[in-house]
Amino acid sequence: MSIVLRRTCLKAKNNVFPATNCKNMPFLSCLNSFLFRPFSEDNKSNQPEFINSTIMVETGLNVQELPVVVRKLKNITEIDDIPAAEDTPTAQDSVNYHLIQAEFKQCVDLRDVFSLLTKCTKITPNIALGAMERIHDLEKNPETPIGIDNNTHVNMAKGAILDKLVKVVIKTEDTQTILNVLKTVSTFMDPYKYKFCNELLLRAIDNRLSIEQLCEFIQFLTSNKNDPKYSETIDKLWVGFVQREAEINELNIVGIFSILPALKVSKKAILNLLEQKFFDIWSKIDVIAMQDILNSFLEEKYSSMQSFAAVGRWLYTNIHALDEDSLLDILTKLTRLNYTDVHIEKAVEKYMKLKGSRIESHILIVGVLNYCMQFHIRNDHILNTCSEYYLRRENDVPPSFLKSFIYPFGFLCFNPKSTQFWDVAETELHEKLDKIPTDDLASMVLSLIYIGKYPVDLVNKILIPEYLVKVNSPDTLKKLHLIDTALSLECLEYSGPLLPKDQWSKPISLDARVKNIVEKMRDSLVAASGGADKVSIGVLVPYMYSDVTYLIDVMLHPAGLGSNTFNWKLKSAKNENTAILIHLPDHYCSDNESLIGPQVLRKRLLRLLGFKVVSLKYSVISQLYTSFNTSGLKKYLSDSIHDAESSDRN
Repeated sequence: MSIVLRRTCLKAKNNVFPATNCKNMPFLSCLNSFLFRPFSEDNKSNQPEFINSTIMVETGLNVQELPVVVRKLKNITEIDDIPAAEDTPTAQDSVNYHLIQAEFKQCVDLRDVFSLLTKCTKITPNIALGAMERIHDLEKNPETPIGIDNNTHVNMAKGAILDKLVKVVIKTEDTQTILNVLKTVSTFMDPYKYKFCNELLLRAIDNRLSIEQLCEFIQFLTSNKNDPKYSETIDKLWVGFVQREAEINELNIVGIFSILPALKVSKKAILNLLEQKFFDIWSKIDVIAMQDILNSFLEEKYSSMQSFAAVGRWLYTNIHALDEDSLLDILTKLTRLNYTDVHIEKAVEKYMKLKGSRIESHILIVGVLNYCMQFHIRNDHILNTCSEYYLRRENDVPPSFLKSFIYPFGFLCFNPKSTQFWDVAETELHEKLDKIPTDDLASMVLSLIYIGKYPVDLVNKILIPEYLVKVNSPDTLKKLHLIDTALSLECLEYSGPLLPKDQWSKPISLDARVKNIVEKMRDSLVAASGGADKVSIGVLVPYMYSDVTYLIDVMLHPAGLGSNTFNWKLKSAKNENTAILIHLPDHYCSDNESLIGPQVLRKRLLRLLGFKVVSLKYSVISQLYTSFNTSGLKKYLSDSIHDAESSDRN
């Protein structure tokens, strides 16, 4: 990281220098000098000790302008007096402080506090803080009768003494003491908090605040962000984190992630720093810390392949240390972040092998199946373990969770190892029919149909007027129509169609990606089919429910029978027409070979309607097209058409 100072208007009569020595800021060591442009006009800054400026930060190819604070010095010789990072307070300091607190707690009114102070030969920061805290306690919970301390002399003395105590505390080398005072809730302390805020800001840019103290300071500023003074200070503290980069570790990195929502212009700089440090120390982070970091990822809508990959490796390495709640929490967050990789899948598989038979929580199984659904994970061991849990604990699964247990298997077109799974699922749907939401029930019936199971008796109970009157969702009705038409084509025992014809068919459009790639390979399609009059694009099979299931991406047919003139009422010969389906990446399971249930059903129904079916991979076509491999594209099309799956129509 390199930094360039932006030239800023400063007072000519004052000597001005950055608040930090270059030796305390490694990334500034490349700067040999600072350029100042003098102006005759007076500086209008309201801050007596520093002014605000900006610097340009360059990270790789990115350049960002960030706020910075510049200290005002009365004499150039003060440069050498800028304090270095302070030492951590000793244990003796803490003991003394507690003894001082005990002394002041014996004071029952303000007069006692003032009297005790007069007995001190020297008022140290700890004594000052103890006195201030006791004054605060007495203000909140007076231990003397009302009126004794409420006189002009006592109140005036209190104000004067507080001014002196504040100055003493500000001079302390123990920054934590200042932070503690800043966080106190007291009406009489509010007027002094700006001074403490300025002091902490100067200490931060002097590299005198630890990572933990920087986070603590920002938390205070954030909790008071309605005050512009505090909110404007937050983004000036980024330099403190960069200076302390070497001290960021597995214990304090969580605190830095937690302050990200408070940052604005400096957020990107801190994120860049965190990304690199997170990648360096991920193996040392414990479970609770990782959960908190993932919370920050979600809150910030953070997306970094480098950081996400580190999370995947961490999960695989630490999977043995996770209990059910921890795994569910982490897996749910990764699902919401829409990220998976081979390490995460292998981690879940490993957990199922180690602890699958002892899993108690059905919520965890739901979380695992949701993960598999979202990322199309068709992992034998994971899915079989989930199916075994369902068979073992079916009576413990609430009806509202049944869809989460059953639908993923059909959607992924996966038959569990146990042959009882689908029979048990269908029986349970019969028994709990009235307790299951209609849309969930329709999804589960479709799940059965995807893998070639035909729950005729169950569908006959659903597609009756008494049940259908409860259906008021267009999406649910669409699923029921698809069930009805699919069973009418596939199942001889089904007496349907039971639903009325779709008289008001809505047009179904090709996916934009499919439409685009078809246009690009049109010439190759024409060459492979033998003529432009033999190719039709985006053909929806009529007399069926208007659904993408019956949408043919490209149809090859005899010459002269284009999609606008094709007479569907004339029964075409078996295998006379060819349906070409272009399968997008999301049509496949994660192995990029197995199609998901809806696409398997689509192919099956088109073959039952008399079509030969050709499956093309969108990814293969795109690769051939972008590499200008026209001959390879034509060969891929010709070979695929030649190997088309024949019609299943009798």
